[in-house]
Amino acid sequence: MIHASPSAVPPTAVPVRAVPQRSSIRLGSTCSKGRSNKFLRADSLGAQSPFNGVKLAAASSLAIAQAFRRRRRRGPQGGKGPQGEAVISKSLIDDTSMVVTEALNTVEDAYTHFLRQTSGAQPSSKKDVLWTGAQPSGAMDPNLVRSPLDRKRVVVLGTGWAAHAMSKVIDQGSCEVMIVSPRNYFIFTPMLAAASVGTVEYRSIVEHIRTANPCVSFVQGTCEEVDAEAHEIRVRPFPASLGAEFTLKYDVLVVAVGVKPSPLGVPGVHEHCFFLKGIEDARRIRRRVTERFESADIPGVSDSQKRKLLTFAVVGGGPTGCEFCGELSDFVQKDLRRFYPALDQFVRIVLVHRGKTILPSFSEDLQRSARETLESQGIEVWTSSGVKEVGDGFINLQREDRQERLDCGLCMWAAGQEGQDIVSALGKGIPEQGKLSSAQARGDISRLFVDDWLRVAGVKDGSILAIGDCARIAHQAPLPQTAQVAAQQGSYVARLLNRNYDMSSEKAPYLPKDTDLLKILQARFEIKAPTFRFLNLGQLAYIGEEKAVAEFGVGSTSVSSASGTAAFILWRSVYIVKQVSFRNRLLVLFDWAKSRVFGRDLTRL
Repeated sequence: MIHASPSAVPPTAVPVRAVPQRSSIRLGSTCSKGRSNKFLRADSLGAQSPFNGVKLAAASSLAIAQAFRRRRRRGPQGGKGPQGEAVISKSLIDDTSMVVTEALNTVEDAYTHFLRQTSGAQPSSKKDVLWTGAQPSGAMDPNLVRSPLDRKRVVVLGTGWAAHAMSKVIDQGSCEVMIVSPRNYFIFTPMLAAASVGTVEYRSIVEHIRTANPCVSFVQGTCEEVDAEAHEIRVRPFPASLGAEFTLKYDVLVVAVGVKPSPLGVPGVHEHCFFLKGIEDARRIRRRVTERFESADIPGVSDSQKRKLLTFAVVGGGPTGCEFCGELSDFVQKDLRRFYPALDQFVRIVLVHRGKTILPSFSEDLQRSARETLESQGIEVWTSSGVKEVGDGFINLQREDRQERLDCGLCMWAAGQEGQDIVSALGKGIPEQGKLSSAQARGDISRLFVDDWLRVAGVKDGSILAIGDCARIAHQAPLPQTAQVAAQQGSYVARLLNRNYDMSSEKAPYLPKDTDLLKILQARFEIKAPTFRFLNLGQLAYIGEEKAVAEFGVGSTSVSSASGTAAFILWRSVYIVKQVSFRNRLLVLFDWAKSRVFGRDLTRL
């Protein structure tokens, strides 16, 4: 049996094979002064809609064709000649192929969803669930057999982006799906920063996991142990008062538990910092911000104490840290300033980043634009600054050649992530994982190494897969830990299972010899399963004052970049399109309008 470990190693990674660089091809750009040209349509980023595959193919193919015409004589480094043209041509052909494949996949997913809706399928009842071991209250006889359909039982751990995308696409006619997680809802995590200050409400960015697919079963609990040989997991109900621990059998186990914040070895982070990974984190931040203003407004509080209470430190200059700074600045300037005018002079927002530039995954132009926009709002951006210690109301920093103490009323930590305990435990129990981590990740086992088909390396029968932030493809540079990657991996695994590929093959999964013609057509005559390929469609970040930075691309081809107000419009458009349901779209639009007209809610509940 494989036991969960209470500790995890902070993630480090040594790329073995570099990911191809994105071609620098722009159809249009917008500077922070507001001059705008041509943009790729926001809805071409592809949401969960029957028509988005066609939109994606049309818009992306047009963008690629125009980009190729603009750079047909340029080499990969800006040179000219036949060799450079051949390299660009191959890159654009590959990107076009991925776009067409993704469009066909989206149509297939829509068809599966249509069949589910018209068939009136229902989730598996308790009598179909194979319980073993200690039984929770009301559980059925462990000797009960499966349903007559004898479908493949797929157990999914988690309700994040990867698990949610998989549950949307999975075909209940091929698989009996059970999701295990202590959280019974999906969170649209890119909008947690907005929820933490009241720009949108918490319930507007969540969806119950049973709503995502009414045909799947759900167990609210935490996976404590995986027995890969017996094909079963041990689950602790959440909360524990619901009953005793029990075990669940599986044919295929999909690990999609994500990651958790990492202190990166800095003392005091867990005790004194706030994080932004879930709804409860956003609630705590919102309460603390308003509580600090109320405390500073009490008569008799000295100016120095007010300055400390109203200093908000944000550690980490990635998208999460920058977006939180922008949202917090909007909250202070547009709402809190009206009700606490005497405290305005004491408010201070400090963004601390260890690297030389914020938003390191963006282009240099957008990095500069983002920093200028943040500083124009009065936000202090401290780069090349490492945190040495976090205490009760202070942070000790190493700023280049000097040490400095920053007194603060709130410290939000967005600087690092590490694997969940169950991932570390599973990795330690598989010898092949130890070898790969030593060779490619300096011994880091916070992510599970998977092959090109997302099967966990070292599990010979291919019965365990890992997707999302907790997975890393072996012999490749790590993919970014973003919702975009996780969602694509979740949909990819669902299609493999829908098409009934034999995952136990030592090499590539194959369709069994007795596969019927319908399944072969569904697989588009791909007898050998295609490998997972990430289609990078770009990235966005909000930076306050109704400004944002945005990069759009198709695979390795950079299509367009923008900053300023135009990028903010694109940012909002994309986030509305990417909401997982029509209900969420309406709620988010209403919240935006409400906060614009009436302001954000200042009550502490």
